[in-house]
Amino acid sequence: MYFSVFVLFIRPTIPLRFHCDGDFICKIWHWRPLDEGAFVLDHIPITHGAIELYNFWTTELSSNLFSDFETQRRNIQQMQTALTVIRSPLRSFVLEDNATFYTIGLEKTQLDVISFGTRCNVETLKINYCKLKQLPESISNLKALKIFTLSHSFIQVVDLNLLAELPRLTLLDLSKNRLHTLYDSSAGTATLSYPLLADLYLRENKLKHINLDVFRPMESLTRIDLSHNQISVVSGSLVSASLNLLDLSNNRIVEMDCCGWTVPMLYGMDANDNQLRALPKCLEQAFLNVVRLAFDSNQLQPDVMLQFGRLTSLKFLTLTENKLTHVTLNMSTIPKQLRHLNLSHNKLKHLDVPYVPSKDFHIDVSSNCISSVDWDRVSANLTKIGMGENPLDCSFHSISTRADIRSKLVCKRHRIEHCDL
Repeated sequence: MYFSVFVLFIRPTIPLRFHCDGDFICKIWHWRPLDEGAFVLDHIPITHGAIELYNFWTTELSSNLFSDFETQRRNIQQMQTALTVIRSPLRSFVLEDNATFYTIGLEKTQLDVISFGTRCNVETLKINYCKLKQLPESISNLKALKIFTLSHSFIQVVDLNLLAELPRLTLLDLSKNRLHTLYDSSAGTATLSYPLLADLYLRENKLKHINLDVFRPMESLTRIDLSHNQISVVSGSLVSASLNLLDLSNNRIVEMDCCGWTVPMLYGMDANDNQLRALPKCLEQAFLNVVRLAFDSNQLQPDVMLQFGRLTSLKFLTLTENKLTHVTLNMSTIPKQLRHLNLSHNKLKHLDVPYVPSKDFHIDVSSNCISSVDWDRVSANLTKIGMGENPLDCSFHSISTRADIRSKLVCKRHRIEHCDL
């Protein structure tokens, strides 16, 4: 006698659950709309306009699934609504014509196709951790869009022209993608482009070359972040009447030419962690109004101080981890407005500070090889100095007169091994 045994394995289904909190957000876990329908949306209080979906089990999604939810809140409560999907096998998302979710977020999905209908009213769009390989052309339909973030995607090439005519866009964040090419196919046209774009983030991509001319049409731009790329070539001219901050740190820049730059409102620039052997050409003209500069971790030589001395508005300057073996700080090398100078982690052996612009001036020369100080050549205005991790440590932060230096200053000597080499 023979018996046949059939074993049926049934995958346990994790039950759907949801919770609505006092911040007017409803969180829904493990929703399978193909199996369970949209009944859960009927149980969300009319006072709650934000939905967060966790472990949302669907591969295709249309905004029509939420149309009744959104319409009720818009018509009855005059409420702004938000939709966020966090962790989902979602591969395709369609925002249908006339959809009015003000905020849409898609995070940790398999998204590789997305499209936007006409007359949509989305103000914030955030897409993180997805498989998109290109910006959808239909993004130009989002005329109400103010904030657009796309990160951790497979995008390699971006034509900024797709975003050029979004009239309300103020922030564009394309950080942490695989972007190696950035261009604007509309460059040179008479069309008004990027009228309100103020903040542009392109950090942590794979850019090797940047042509600064691509930013010229962005007349409202105040911040550009190009840090943590692989940029070795900087071409074109940065021309902007409103730019405040520029970040070029953590790249591979060896030289820069700023002779064609016009940035009258530039407040600060970071160029840390590059390979600059000399300061950018025409630094004095381009950065005349700059208040803060950072050139840490480059290959700069002692003669760079003469160029800084001509920057009459400069207040904060950091030059740590360069190749400075000696620096004379006098009226030719210290800007009149300078308040903080950081020369730590260089190869300085002697401290010479005959000129200090004011008693508010603070100098940091820690982690050098300074073994002697000629106090007769130290300005009486010097009241704050950091000298830790030197063979001679004479740090002080409150001494106010030369007499105090002679009577109160206590210096300590240390053995710094790398200084003996």
